[in-house]
Amino acid sequence: MNTAQDLDDLLETWKISGLSKAEQVRELAEACLGLPYVYGAYGQMCTPANRKKYASYHPEYKDDIYKPCPVLSGKQATCDGCKWDGCRCFDCRGFTMWLLSQVGIQLYGGGATTQYETNSNWAYKGDIRNMPQGLVCCLFKHRENRMSHTGMYLGNGNIIHCSGIVKEDSLPGKPAWTNFGIPAGLYTDEELKAAGIDPSKNVATLRKGAEGDLVLDLQRALVKAGSAPADFKVDGKFGKATEESVKVFQTVNHLTADGVVGPKTWKALAPYMDAPPVDEDADVYTDDRTCWERLYNVIENPYGVAGVMGNLCAESGINPKNLENTGNKNLNISDEAYTQDVDTGIISPEQFANDGYGYGIAQWTYHSRKEDLLNYAFSNDYSIGCLPMQVDFLLQEMGGYIGLMDSLRNAKSVREASDVFYIRFEHSGDGPEETKAKRAKLGQQYFDTFANTVDFKPAEPPQEDKPIESMDAVMTALKSAYASAKTVCDILRKLIEGE
Repeated sequence: MNTAQDLDDLLETWKISGLSKAEQVRELAEACLGLPYVYGAYGQMCTPANRKKYASYHPEYKDDIYKPCPVLSGKQATCDGCKWDGCRCFDCRGFTMWLLSQVGIQLYGGGATTQYETNSNWAYKGDIRNMPQGLVCCLFKHRENRMSHTGMYLGNGNIIHCSGIVKEDSLPGKPAWTNFGIPAGLYTDEELKAAGIDPSKNVATLRKGAEGDLVLDLQRALVKAGSAPADFKVDGKFGKATEESVKVFQTVNHLTADGVVGPKTWKALAPYMDAPPVDEDADVYTDDRTCWERLYNVIENPYGVAGVMGNLCAESGINPKNLENTGNKNLNISDEAYTQDVDTGIISPEQFANDGYGYGIAQWTYHSRKEDLLNYAFSNDYSIGCLPMQVDFLLQEMGGYIGLMDSLRNAKSVREASDVFYIRFEHSGDGPEETKAKRAKLGQQYFDTFANTVDFKPAEPPQEDKPIESMDAVMTALKSAYASAKTVCDILRKLIEGE
């Protein structure tokens, strides 16, 4: 079994020997045979800690993630003797993504479906019946309206993929592989032409005269990017107006302004491809309501939810794409651009985790928390700036703070809940009264706005202790309590004695 260090050494040897990128990917895939499958992983070290982390992201797969590990399955106390000690682990899309990243090619998309649908990933893709022979490429299995599995085709009739472990199978596969994608940058145009592929008719290349759904996707992206004029028609026809809009987009993004949409232009357009259409009639409280409802589904107490939201508002305005102001200034980047750069890999996972700037609704700053946030988003196929994803991740984090969730569920006021969240989660200790009061005030505004949207009865105010009217009343109460206790004891005694 090749360890992570073994693989690094092999890669260095192959690069020195002059192997092409495709040849390196083929050799590397074969060198990974036998390495373990861990849902959500994409080349991380196979350790109990990493397995625990991915199990926490995907509780439904916890048993599958724990069972192969001798430590987590309870078979032994350490990793000593484990065949995967010192090795990397993957899931199916993480395996192909990691292989290509080792030769400088980035596959965008957190799952097999989004990988395949992201046009900028591919120099050419399509039905497997049209796959050119002899080329290394990614294969996919299409089932139930999605890509359910992916692997790396070696060009020789064999596929190496990660399912249980990294294994090698042959075509056609069971169930059969259905689609292929040749990664952009793996081959030159000349190599593609030699394999019978005309780059000018590439499914990832559009030019004037093209028509169809892909042109519609392009046009919608140009509108969202702000590169199309006000009277621009989204009609699925690549005419002069579309060509000019493409040139505008290319100029802004420092690309060759030729009006042809190839891999580089698709890559720059990727952040705009999946953005939802702007609804001018949308509820102005959409993000706040989404946050409220998602928190309430778990906390089930409006005081607790409002207390959390007041703190989040103070941190970020509950803006999931919010980058700490010093980050905007020092990096000379907007919140939107930062989010897009993280999603598309321009800002690498390592840069995101270690840049020291707060991000998202909770302003995650510490490197391990930002790394966990990104892994959670990536493994669930979400943008890093997705609000529901961030709320779910926040709830997961909150569950790790002993007593925090119970305190929020049992809070009797917004101020109580707000202080609990601030002291135990945000601040890790008491803070200035002015700060706590401000956060509670923000929380009260959310309570006033949304508490009436749930079936909720305010807690009864605490009853004042009544003075003892007489010693006779005390004795009467004590006698009643004694009689009740004696009755219970008599019943228990009879049950024990079998009467």
